[in-house]
Amino acid sequence: MSISLAPIEMVVLQGTSFCNLNCSYCYLSEASRQTKSSMGIPTVQAIFESLLRSNFVNAGFRVSWHSGEPLVLPPSYYREAIDTVLAIRDRIHGDRFHIQFDIQTNGTLIDRAWCELLKEYRDVFTIGVSCDGPAFLHDRHRVNWAGKPTHAKTRAGMDQLADAGIPFDVTAVVSRDGLDHPDEFLEFFSGYKGSIREFHFNLHDEFFIADANGAELVVYREKYQKFLGALLELTGHSTAYPGLRNFSQFFNRLFAPEGSRPDYDARSMCLPFRTLSIEANGDVTTFYAGLTLDECRDLKDVYGDGKGFVIGNILQEDLSAMAGSAKLRRIADDFETSHAACERSCQYFDLCSGGYNLIKYRRFGTFDATETPECAIHVKATADTMLAHINAHARGR
Repeated sequence: MSISLAPIEMVVLQGTSFCNLNCSYCYLSEASRQTKSSMGIPTVQAIFESLLRSNFVNAGFRVSWHSGEPLVLPPSYYREAIDTVLAIRDRIHGDRFHIQFDIQTNGTLIDRAWCELLKEYRDVFTIGVSCDGPAFLHDRHRVNWAGKPTHAKTRAGMDQLADAGIPFDVTAVVSRDGLDHPDEFLEFFSGYKGSIREFHFNLHDEFFIADANGAELVVYREKYQKFLGALLELTGHSTAYPGLRNFSQFFNRLFAPEGSRPDYDARSMCLPFRTLSIEANGDVTTFYAGLTLDECRDLKDVYGDGKGFVIGNILQEDLSAMAGSAKLRRIADDFETSHAACERSCQYFDLCSGGYNLIKYRRFGTFDATETPECAIHVKATADTMLAHINAHARGR
């Protein structure tokens, strides 16, 4: 029986796993982040010859350099990589096939040369900066290998982009200590409102809550809902702050027309091949980002081959072979077991963006499990807070 494959919408490339920072919450191993190997241009060429000649593309896709610190590779690398990909695109599909590039950086290495590259390719190339807000929040977790703070360098990079008129995205990680400071968090980013294209925050500490039914989760949930409620009030009463993609994504799922609702559910968001992540050595994972062998090193033997969720190597085998592989079928079946368990038992399922499959397996040793602290916070607490906010304002309170 065949599985449903989505057309490729995003290709995540690990140009290098090396990073110049040592953030306390990083999900990559220290060994990986200190490895200086990189994805050479011949590898980039081979990857996109394979992708663009495959039957798994539609009208275009996004290419995102992520994992490690991409900017440790020079601007000349990305100029050559982009030109290489676009030349292959033009030869196979013509320019009607749309490719957009982006890069996610800690911002500490942004300089004039990077700004010149981004301006040169402004029609096809965007940048996102990871910054956790003001220095007293950012520097608690985002430090270099000597344990020194990095906020000043990240802010200098953001200033370079803003002064050059280059829009950028921002991703912030909010840890438990940051939940007490919604005003200071948003106030810092208000200074970049005219430059921030998209603004998004992720949570960190709830992944270390042990018990889905324990007192620790109750305390964390209350703290998070208070933080989220403050952000809703602040952004709702002032135009000084950048809009939060966390809110827009929720509203999209909540108010999507009936016919398009399946495009937003947990199954759709992790259809195989919708996202392909390709490591520097050519290893491929899919379903969603975060399944690479290093990120899932604790589950490397879950399918008995020592390769975790890697479904093949694009330098050694055809995508069609990966698509038809028994391993991809096994992973897809396990993820469907996970989705079905939630669909049967959770009234929030239609509002869930998915991605909790491995969290459930790690916590309970099975995919046929339901609520974790992560979904209790990310899905249930978020939905409850936002729906309460909507109801209160609909009644004029």
